[in-house]
Amino acid sequence: MTSILNNIEIGFWYLLLNTSKIEIPIIQRDYAQGRYSEKTNKIRALFLNSIIDAIESHNGSLELDFVYGNVENDVFQPLDGQQRLTTLFLLHWYIALKTGNLSINKKYFLRFTYETRFSSREFCYELVEKGENLGIGETISERIFDSSWFFLAWGKDPTIRAMLTMLDSIDERLKAKNQEDLDKYWRRLTSENPPIKFHFKMLSDIGLTDDLYIKMNARGKALTDFESFKARFEKHIEKNKWETNITTPTNTFSHRVDTIWTDLFWKHRGSDNQTDNEFIKFVAGIAICIYAQNKEIANNAEDEQNTRKDLEGKIKGKITDETVKTERLERKITRLFNNPADVSPEDFTMEKSFEYLKKSFDIYSKDNNDELLPNDLPLWDIIDNKQVMINSKTEVHNSLFIEFIKDAKTEYKQRVLFYAQTQYLFNSGSFNDNFFSDWMRVVRNIVQNSTIDSAAAFIGAIGLINELSSGCSDIYQYLAKNTIRSGFASVQTKEEILKSSIIVINPHNKSFIFSIEDTNFFKGKITFALYCINYKSATDVFNQKLLSSIIKIVNEYLNENDISNKFRSALFTIRDNQFYTYWSSWSYGTNSKKRCLIENTSDLKSNFTLGYYSDYLKDLMLGMVNTTLDDIIRNYSCPQLMPNWKCRLIKDPQLLDQYCQSHFIGIPNDNTCCFLFYDKKRPSSRQECKRIE
Repeated sequence: MTSILNNIEIGFWYLLLNTSKIEIPIIQRDYAQGRYSEKTNKIRALFLNSIIDAIESHNGSLELDFVYGNVENDVFQPLDGQQRLTTLFLLHWYIALKTGNLSINKKYFLRFTYETRFSSREFCYELVEKGENLGIGETISERIFDSSWFFLAWGKDPTIRAMLTMLDSIDERLKAKNQEDLDKYWRRLTSENPPIKFHFKMLSDIGLTDDLYIKMNARGKALTDFESFKARFEKHIEKNKWETNITTPTNTFSHRVDTIWTDLFWKHRGSDNQTDNEFIKFVAGIAICIYAQNKEIANNAEDEQNTRKDLEGKIKGKITDETVKTERLERKITRLFNNPADVSPEDFTMEKSFEYLKKSFDIYSKDNNDELLPNDLPLWDIIDNKQVMINSKTEVHNSLFIEFIKDAKTEYKQRVLFYAQTQYLFNSGSFNDNFFSDWMRVVRNIVQNSTIDSAAAFIGAIGLINELSSGCSDIYQYLAKNTIRSGFASVQTKEEILKSSIIVINPHNKSFIFSIEDTNFFKGKITFALYCINYKSATDVFNQKLLSSIIKIVNEYLNENDISNKFRSALFTIRDNQFYTYWSSWSYGTNSKKRCLIENTSDLKSNFTLGYYSDYLKDLMLGMVNTTLDDIIRNYSCPQLMPNWKCRLIKDPQLLDQYCQSHFIGIPNDNTCCFLFYDKKRPSSRQECKRIE
């Protein structure tokens, strides 16, 4: 960015496109252009008039003087220009919202953020992520206030209040504009020659020192997030007298965080040769796990009252204290998930939480546990199983610890796996590779086949893993002998219990279970495979030979992203020859019933491994045990009443190769032919299809 942007005239959209982040630093004051006072109202009106006149004019332009700033790691922090940049952000957001361009440009809008206080930062984030889901109200600020994602406490943030006032002012000026005008404004604002520009100047280019920076802002240079947290946390520990019984200074938090734990994080330092980001993300991540495990949150009368009021508009019936507590827990987890730097000492309210944090630091600081990853266990889309650069000089194999602390967002599923790994290290006594891999395999299967995309689901998942961790040192024996109380992921948990009984009865069965679990098609959920060998309970016979054949078929035909057209043709030979009826719609372009011949392997798994249509796939796979797809197709005799188009698709799979890349067909009501949709799912006429009679 430095070489591209420095010392030139640019627009706000160009700045967004060419930075990884525009960050209003902590050292800056609150956003002021939206303040509500007689003087500010006049200034705002004049400024908005100038901006909107510029975007409305065909050839008009507005120059906003210089914007000074500093760029580190591709993050732009303005020294002077915060007010103008925030106003331009709000203007671009408003017009993007009105023209339907917000969702497709979220990744760019999310680059604008506030570090002044966490509420401002979170508001900017939610405004972009969920801004298309507004509530009811006459003004846009009222609609934002009424939105389900808006926290009432945000109304106390002076920056947010000012932003809402500015948005109302923008809306007042533009709400009467027609769609054509608004579309034109968006194109102009995002063009290579926008109507509103400013001159960009690097701090280093104009010779500003830290002293001058401090004088211009009338504040000292801010501590890093972790430096600030550490200072406050040490006072928090002292206030709660959590270490009064420690007689050896080297065992205290303050000593270990500056020595042993720093050694761990120095190994994983960023390209800036700093460990602060990694430290703070680890602490925030542990706090999230503790919240989910203990389901406890500090009392806060104001937050409880605000949460209760917020829930009153969303939930019918009596709102209990437990409901309020759960909502506060979920909001806290969500905030730390989105903004790890918001972690505070108050997130560790109990001594057991503090001890869990220390224990977590300690366990990953020894025995190379930071490099731990289960042996030969595919983790698919949960974690990249590859070599990664942990700093500018060091490349190592990826691990759950690395995923937990590095810059990219750690998703909930990764956090559950990391929590499970940590629980094993805490509870197993001595480390055993096989037992560890077995434990992580069970957790992987649960995580892979569950929806864990919210704080509520995360709490449920952590509750289940916490319960199961009592048996993590021999998980199959534990599952086979114990009743599981947690209701989270009950279907997959039930499958894990069934598989455990198979393994405990005969340890030689383990390799067969593992082989079918690890296929890309099943990814840990093998109920359908067991259905194919007629195994439903521990009283049934586990047919190793037949399962081996199923594994071979899956690896040969179902391990890629798409199935072959021969596989589709062969499905036409099964049962009533109507597997395609699982999917139904109407094609207006071809005036026919729209059907799908299975869009891809994922579609096959979703619709043909459970329920009515699973027998189509089961019968075909059992038929393939002793013969090939070619023989199934060649030896099939089309019934006398079968429509000829269907018989042709069976006997000549190349028709699908040549004319049906979309995998969709249309069947007219008289069933005398079918229309193969070439590469369009929605052809506009029959002429765009291949007619098969």
